[in-house]
Amino acid sequence: MIHQTELSDLLPGMVPFPTDVFPADQAWLGQHLLPLLKIDLGVLRPELAGQVATMLCPIEPYDGCIGETTGEHHNDFTGTNWIAFELTAGNEMRFLGNEDYFIGDAVQDKDAQEHIAQMRDSYARARDYHATHGRLACYSRYGKGEASERDYLDTLGGPIGFGNWTETAEIPAAFELGFTEAADDPNAADDAETVIITRNGNKFFAVADVAGYNWCATGADAIVMLYEPESRTVLFSYDWS
Repeated sequence: MIHQTELSDLLPGMVPFPTDVFPADQAWLGQHLLPLLKIDLGVLRPELAGQVATMLCPIEPYDGCIGETTGEHHNDFTGTNWIAFELTAGNEMRFLGNEDYFIGDAVQDKDAQEHIAQMRDSYARARDYHATHGRLACYSRYGKGEASERDYLDTLGGPIGFGNWTETAEIPAAFELGFTEAADDPNAADDAETVIITRNGNKFFAVADVAGYNWCATGADAIVMLYEPESRTVLFSYDWS
């Protein structure tokens, strides 16, 4: 099992700030999600080489959890703090929910509008910094406008570990979430599997996690990215510590 932390150098098959991420009929996703890093899943499982999924950072929410105020637009694949995608044969990220799941620019709150603008601006500045210096840097909301170099990922691979994200909100109906005995064992090994998530009985594995603020002005403390190969489902949740 590959398990790396504090990934400061790109591995083969990784592309930061990708542009060819969403299907043409879902181009609107670019208004809601910032593409951070393409990851060839072959770095984790050789048999998946050529399947390339993208780590995504939501622009919203300004406050609370993504999807928290759009419950009427949830479905079996999306819910509060959970979103899912199908990785297409062309390695595009097809959203398994509907557009109204996101609030987007329709939000009326002035602070939320400023948050959206700041997320997009900081992402663009980080992209430009990377193009010039070949390193990732964020422009934090809490800084003084200066670039601060960061890791591309906080974790790559490893077991699916317990965190606030597993209990913040119920997982959507298409998936099942359970805990192993190690979750309640204070003496369990650090790399013990504590969380099992499945779709139709097929297990997800951990792809990566990273703080949204490694790339943008702010964001979740951990964007958790999981993959289920049989259905080619990419599942995201968010840990707010």
